[in-house]
Amino acid sequence: MNKFAYSALVAFVSSLLTLITIVWVVPTVAETEGKVREISLDELASHNTADSCWKEIEGLVYDVTDFIDRHPTPASVMTEWCGRPSTEGWVDKGNGRPHSAGAEALLDDFLVGYLAGADVDLDALNQPATGSGAASAERPATAVDAGAGRYRDGSYYAEAEPGSRGTFGIIEITVKGNRIVGVYYDELSRDEDGTVNYRKSADMNYAERWRRVSGGVTQLSTYPAYEQMLIEQGVPEGVDAISGATGAYDAFVGLATEALSTAR
Repeated sequence: MNKFAYSALVAFVSSLLTLITIVWVVPTVAETEGKVREISLDELASHNTADSCWKEIEGLVYDVTDFIDRHPTPASVMTEWCGRPSTEGWVDKGNGRPHSAGAEALLDDFLVGYLAGADVDLDALNQPATGSGAASAERPATAVDAGAGRYRDGSYYAEAEPGSRGTFGIIEITVKGNRIVGVYYDELSRDEDGTVNYRKSADMNYAERWRRVSGGVTQLSTYPAYEQMLIEQGVPEGVDAISGATGAYDAFVGLATEALSTAR
């Protein structure tokens, strides 16, 4: 073998060994895609608008920007926590009520990292495919998981007893393909002939009174929000109480539970 050929062979083998080393040592994109990273307070604080909303909850940082429009409250309820530690608002939405297990499960899809200095389990976090992938599949089953998809098709109705003002809640739930596909909830009153003469969902004066004491929440947003949460979560236990609307929450969940008791 001449000197030139020998030099070329050595160069080729050296390049090949370097390439093998790089491939072996450096993680592939697939391997690093699911890994979360450390996020400083300054970086968290830079995502403080509705266009880029990050929140820290119990040491973990979530990018909830895409969920603001889906959240069952005025956007301001979420955006006031953008860019800062938000555990306080997570564990107490008002009147000491925490978010539900269904809401907690949704967080997996928005995880982006952990706050610097937070006491978190890095080994558990740095598993591939966090969020809606493998890590989510391993989370404990919730009431939402247990209840969804187990109803008989049909329409289910429940009605509460009239209160001191003569109004009462009603709910009608439609199930198709063993899942809830439609919900209607309102508070009504009837005249002596049994004809409905009042619907709280259409009472603008009531909405204005509620708005003044609740920071913007009214039945105009609350009723549809509770309806949509029941459709999405599949069980009354998956519905989150909206701060400022806990009375409506109790009435809604109670009637939903009663209506669905015959749907199993």
